[in-house]
Amino acid sequence: MQKLKNYIKKFFLIDDTPHKIAAGFALGIFWGIMPGEGVATTLITAALLRFNRLSATAGVLASNMWATFIVLPLAATVGGFFFNVSPKLLIQDFNETYRLGLKYFFAETIIIEILTPFFIGFLTVSVSISLFFYFALYFLLKYGKLRFK
Repeated sequence: MQKLKNYIKKFFLIDDTPHKIAAGFALGIFWGIMPGEGVATTLITAALLRFNRLSATAGVLASNMWATFIVLPLAATVGGFFFNVSPKLLIQDFNETYRLGLKYFFAETIIIEILTPFFIGFLTVSVSISLFFYFALYFLLKYGKLRFK
């Protein structure tokens, strides 16, 4: 039992380099903003990339679900810009398609015309916000008085 406790404690250890802590938090923010992803994806990705898992968990929990809805108009704007589609029309088409049910939601036309611009928009916005949080937290950890020990 003690071995399991030590493993769990080590798994979520925050005493790490500023890069790994900031990268873990940014990764959590990224997966928290992306629709449909969450804690499990964040932990697996953080473990594979050897980022700090505790800060990754904090990032995903800080941004999970609510950030998706807040970022939706911005993602529609960015995706609409890349695909030359009006953001209002994109959101309206998404809402109409969503009401039709799952059968129509994954139709080829819907995926190409509606979901792809949203995905590209969410991806672009998520990466941008994550990079901002990475550099902000890295700067605070490296040069500020914010330390985790």
